[in-house]
Amino acid sequence: MRIKLGNNYFDAKHGREVPVVMDTSRLINAHVLIVGASGVGKSHTIRRMIRAGIRDDNKVRFHVFDVHGDLDIPGACVVQFSEQAPFGLNPFRVNPSREFGGVRRAIQSFIRIVNQASSTALGVKQESVLRNLLEDVYRDFGFDPEDPNTWALNAYDQRLLSSGSDNRLYLQVPLAEKDDAKALGARWDAHVKHWWIPAHRYEGGITRWPPAYKERTYPTLQDVAAYAKRLYEERFLGSDQKAVRALGALNRAARQHQRKMLEALKQQGTTGVPDLEVVNALANAREKAIEAYTEYVNAVRTGQELENLLKYDSPDVLKSVLDRLNNLKATGIFKSTPAPFELSANVWRYKLNALSQEEKKMLVLFTLQEIFYRAVERGEQPDVCEIVVLDELGTYTSTQDENGDGVIGVIAREARKFGLALWAANQSPANVPESLTSSVGTKLVLGIDEMYWGAAVSKLRIEQRLLEWIQPHATFAAQLKARGSLKNRWWWVQLEN
Repeated sequence: MRIKLGNNYFDAKHGREVPVVMDTSRLINAHVLIVGASGVGKSHTIRRMIRAGIRDDNKVRFHVFDVHGDLDIPGACVVQFSEQAPFGLNPFRVNPSREFGGVRRAIQSFIRIVNQASSTALGVKQESVLRNLLEDVYRDFGFDPEDPNTWALNAYDQRLLSSGSDNRLYLQVPLAEKDDAKALGARWDAHVKHWWIPAHRYEGGITRWPPAYKERTYPTLQDVAAYAKRLYEERFLGSDQKAVRALGALNRAARQHQRKMLEALKQQGTTGVPDLEVVNALANAREKAIEAYTEYVNAVRTGQELENLLKYDSPDVLKSVLDRLNNLKATGIFKSTPAPFELSANVWRYKLNALSQEEKKMLVLFTLQEIFYRAVERGEQPDVCEIVVLDELGTYTSTQDENGDGVIGVIAREARKFGLALWAANQSPANVPESLTSSVGTKLVLGIDEMYWGAAVSKLRIEQRLLEWIQPHATFAAQLKARGSLKNRWWWVQLEN
């Protein structure tokens, strides 16, 4: 891809036109960093470069993330994202590729992006609980982490509404017969919108209604939150957690008894008299624990009760994960219907101005990760196929990007060979991650406030006299990093009229 940026200023002074061209075949990569204060022409530069890129190669797809909603581009397919929009993104889609996809990769990607986009990252225990929760939900939807044959939606057409791990068997009960089913012990699940019976009680009259099946789909955030809520209510407020609480009470009573015994021995030698109140409390706690565990053992049906109890750690941790899922759900950006972009359009403009700061970041990072994984699966490319355009880069970066581990840092470091480029604009170089500053093939400085000149000189290795010379909308500075070159000059560039 060849894009003319302007003309060499010193040649133009003498009446000679010497173009300064960004030629991606000669640069280390097609990434671009545009630095400029508000009003110096960042949006105009982005539009001009996109038009030039399409003229040079009309097969390139541009993904333009418009944070303010004012980045109008002629011919773009524009989609407005908002809480009320019927479409959004589903982060739980599974790439069926054995090499590049799978359930565990989808789970890890979700956790990574939530941590990058949220003001508070998940704790170690929360991550573990969320990972176990997602594995259970995927299995419930017919996606086995261990079996790649189940990763595609067409692996088999239908599935039971429950995998059986929750001991629920959902039934096909007509509306007119709901009272009959209820009289035989069936209960209504408002989220699944089906009647169900404990699987071990599917016998006798209730069998007049067959098990309910449905077409396979990807789970959604709503499904995950509903599953977590049910776990919390049934398992941590039920007989299994009652047994755990009883065991905790027994251990506390035993520790208190032991402490009293040691204190008595210290005070009275070997003739210490046991504290009857403590002894009785210990005996009472032991009796309650035995009763609770007997109840728990008698309630075992699926063979997974102990495993489920252990892997969800504690009621408090599961509740904190449930709260986080509900907060994510409340953003309104997670929906099963994808955004209606036109496949024939060269430019997809993601209009984000109706979203909050955290919602913008969440949506962009999840989408970037999906674009990157798709590029990796596409394999190595001789030239650019897709370009991601991020206006106001600082809106999306995280601390992980500083060392290249964040989504943006990974794209900057690894995406070139897969035909994916990143064009990013920001008002100052100060909050641009080092991993991005050091790896982009093209840097454009359109004019920055003098309070940031020191940061620019240090971070971009640009001379201050060049920063002082720049006149917005007339001149700018450009650095083009050629392949095989360790030192690259800054060009003094004059815009064409």
